[in-house]
Amino acid sequence: MFGKSALFATASAGLLSIAAAQSATNGSVITTDSPFYGQSPPTYPAPEVRRDGLFAESVPKARALVATMTLEEKVNLTGGVTNPANGCGGNIPAVASIGFPGLCLQDGPAGVRGTDFVSGFAAGIHTGASWNRTLAYSRANAMGGEAYRKGVSVALGPPVVGPLGRIAEG
Repeated sequence: MFGKSALFATASAGLLSIAAAQSATNGSVITTDSPFYGQSPPTYPAPEVRRDGLFAESVPKARALVATMTLEEKVNLTGGVTNPANGCGGNIPAVASIGFPGLCLQDGPAGVRGTDFVSGFAAGIHTGASWNRTLAYSRANAMGGEAYRKGVSVALGPPVVGPLGRIAEG
C-alpha cells in the first residue's frame, strides 16, 4: 500500500513531466513530426531522369507506355486500391491494356499476416541479436518462400540492409 507521501511524489513527478513536455513544444499541440525526425525540403518537380547511359533505352519506352494509360489506370497504379477480399495489405490493380498483372503487398514483419496456415517467425530484432548470418538468411528465405506461396508480390517487412533512416537523399 502506498502512503500519502508516495502518492503525492508520484503525482508531482507526473505533473512535472507534463509541464516539461508542454514547455518543449511551447505549450502547443504537436501537429507535425518534423522537429523530431529532421526536415528535408520538398523537391518539385521530381528530378528529371537522365536519358543517357543505362536509361537511354528505358525512358522512351516508359514514356510511350504511360502515354497509352488512362488517368484512372495511372492513379490506381501509383496509389493502389483497397480489396479486403484477397488478404493483401495493399493492392496495385492489374492494368490489362499494358499487360501489368497487378501486385499484392503484404506487411507482416514476422511473416504473412491475415491468413491461415502460415508460420509466425521470430522478430527481426531477435534474429539480429543472434549475430548468426545463417539463421538470418534461413529466416528471410523461409518468410519469402511462404509469402510467395501465398501469392504475395511484395513483402513490406522492415528493412534489413542498414540504417537508411527516414530521409533518403543521394
